[in-house]
Amino acid sequence: MTVEDEAKPEEQLEKQAIAWFTRMNGRPSPAERADFETWLGASDAHARQYRAVEATWTDLGALAGALDREQSASLTAALDRVRQAKRARRRGSVAAGVALSLALLLGTGWLWLERPHLLQDWRADLATARGEQRTIALADGSTVQLDADTAIAIEFTPRSRQVRLLRGTAFFEVVRSERPFVVAAQEGEAMVLGTSFEVATREDGAVAVTLVGGSLEVRLPASRQAEILKPGESVAYDAAGLGRVQAVDAAAAASWRAGRVVFDDIPLETVLQRIGRYRHGRIVLLSPSLGQRRVTGNLSLRDTDAALAALQSSVGFSLSSLGRVTFVSP
Repeated sequence: MTVEDEAKPEEQLEKQAIAWFTRMNGRPSPAERADFETWLGASDAHARQYRAVEATWTDLGALAGALDREQSASLTAALDRVRQAKRARRRGSVAAGVALSLALLLGTGWLWLERPHLLQDWRADLATARGEQRTIALADGSTVQLDADTAIAIEFTPRSRQVRLLRGTAFFEVVRSERPFVVAAQEGEAMVLGTSFEVATREDGAVAVTLVGGSLEVRLPASRQAEILKPGESVAYDAAGLGRVQAVDAAAAASWRAGRVVFDDIPLETVLQRIGRYRHGRIVLLSPSLGQRRVTGNLSLRDTDAALAALQSSVGFSLSSLGRVTFVSP
């Protein structure tokens, strides 16, 4: 084994520690917090590396506090430069502190724009980038179509079939089997034997399940709440519990599969988030009240510039750009 080979496990652990540190300083979900505690307690080496990352960040002082919280949730892109700077810093080099600061700034900016879900993608078996859709055949013959910026983890056993939706939207066509097919997302799950349905996570932490064909049970194991859906029905759930079953336009709900977003009396913020999943860079909404305005429309996602322009024309807001960041203001 070479010296380089021996260093790889330590470097990988350092990557994990930096990724966890950045996620915990962003807006982690309860599930991510639980996963972090599990990782941290797995070994003394994990805790040691995490403390080292905390110390490095603290050493940056005012510079760390000046970074936007969303930006400081994505440091990993500059890992190589960070490592080099850390090694030099141990030798007492003042210049190393400057190099580390620049590396962190560059890394946060790039990852905030292009790879904000890097840690989540490491945990996934399948993931799509922004603007990308994929249809995958699963081991049992079922298929899943992933919307843009979506990630899933898969666990099939002789007795069960389970998929966890980590983020985004996925449409499932499940072949009938005696083994239950369960799609878990946040604190709930949808269980079927054979059917077609969609599961979508939302930015506010809620999950929506829509049934196209067959029969499906949506349940929250912790509270034992459950609903049976019929085709053309949808139900949402969040930390507060299971919502009311509603009739939906199945074609509109699945419009993303045809490269469109169809929306009827929903907040502008939600529409911008959907468009953002098909766009490189970021859309930043500067007015919370503007984001809550209810809008209706039907837009193509093939050209996000055109989609934003059409939305701007109908709603009446201002668009400005700085690099790959697009700002939306009243």
